[in-house]
Amino acid sequence: MRKLILSLAATPLILGSIAVSAQAADDVAVKADSGFNVFSDVKFKGELRPRYQFTNNKAPNKNVTPKVDTDAGHQLTMRTNLNFSAKLFEIDGLNAEIEMNNVTDFGTQSPKTDDSGGEATVSKLSQANISYTNSGVTGILGRKTVNLDNQRFIGSVGWKQNFQTLDIAAVAYGTDDFNILAAYVYGVNAIKDEGNIYGKRSLYGGGATSGQTTSAALNASYKFVDPVKLTGYAYLLGSASDTYGLAVTGKVAMGDSAKLNYRVEGAIQTKASLKTSGANSAYGSAAYLNLDVGANVSGFLMGLNYEVLGGAKDGDTDTSSFQTPLATKHKFNGWADQFLTTPDSGLADLNVRGGYKFDTAGKIIGVYHIFGAAADDAGKSVKTGDTYGTEFDIAYSVKLPGVTGVNALLKGAMYMDKGSNIVTKGDSTLVWAQLDYKFATK
Repeated sequence: MRKLILSLAATPLILGSIAVSAQAADDVAVKADSGFNVFSDVKFKGELRPRYQFTNNKAPNKNVTPKVDTDAGHQLTMRTNLNFSAKLFEIDGLNAEIEMNNVTDFGTQSPKTDDSGGEATVSKLSQANISYTNSGVTGILGRKTVNLDNQRFIGSVGWKQNFQTLDIAAVAYGTDDFNILAAYVYGVNAIKDEGNIYGKRSLYGGGATSGQTTSAALNASYKFVDPVKLTGYAYLLGSASDTYGLAVTGKVAMGDSAKLNYRVEGAIQTKASLKTSGANSAYGSAAYLNLDVGANVSGFLMGLNYEVLGGAKDGDTDTSSFQTPLATKHKFNGWADQFLTTPDSGLADLNVRGGYKFDTAGKIIGVYHIFGAAADDAGKSVKTGDTYGTEFDIAYSVKLPGVTGVNALLKGAMYMDKGSNIVTKGDSTLVWAQLDYKFATK
């Protein structure tokens, strides 16, 4: 507790000195011997995000190990994020960005919540890049937060205190109706450690641990008319898989008080065509489907979603379950994070959501999931449609009145195994309470 008090007491002093330094850099700049400004238009922003997490996992209702329930765990963490950006050499469009992210654990009680959706305690260089923009074309080199589309395939996992960034060389072009991005990815800085250290030849294995990779991404979208946008993508993950897909999305106004949105998406996954030196190919072929419709009617939120991540075909060694290793997986298939890795027999997730967005009192949303197998697996006596269990999620978020830049969140997830013979998850309950304070120099 003394550590917590000292850290919180020091925060205003630290932020105050940084803010003054950033303003001074903006006014005076940093001059090279030649007399021009090396850094100008310096901008600073930051975030403080304390979070409490309660975790309670029960052993599966099967003859598996462990057979005893796990005691409830508690974790109190703080994300401290500091981001600086500036124009370089007074050249319009040439910019540099550097960002540090720290996650401090102020007291974790058994069990180790890191095994149950908890937070890794790290300090890392989360972003460090140089970019140049001219005539709508942007080139970027370095470490960057990357979120593509709905983050189903490539995302920053912003929910985690220690979020994910990528080391990339990329080119992007955008207009009001057309956008395209092509990127070479040479490093993944994942959620469970300090990130990929330059010069360290660890390999990215598709999980939550950082490493080197040889991967590529191509994403392009075009809006034909207001309710119809077509997005095509190709994600080639070195020694993991190739994924090719199309998505049709749109929003439709239905009168003055109702809005409808939809998503129809399909993708295929094949063996990797790019190889990361020293790594073996991880996945075979599989298919993906996502059908979603949502509505906002006078503040009432509702939606229906059906998502299928295909499984390995029984007896076919060239197939495997559909995987999305670089995704923001917490957004999908339940907040209890029970299906971060797709089971061998695939995953079918039918879910319904509902909630209400208040004018000034925040938003509440609830989601109910029914999980099942998407493919037969004779070895495990699994048939398509067999149950994986159910889950109920609920969240309430609100901007704190009278306090600029502070948001509060209460969130819970309850996964129920239902005694399934397919997966050995066990029941899991998680509860979070969080404050999020964001600030920036003007």
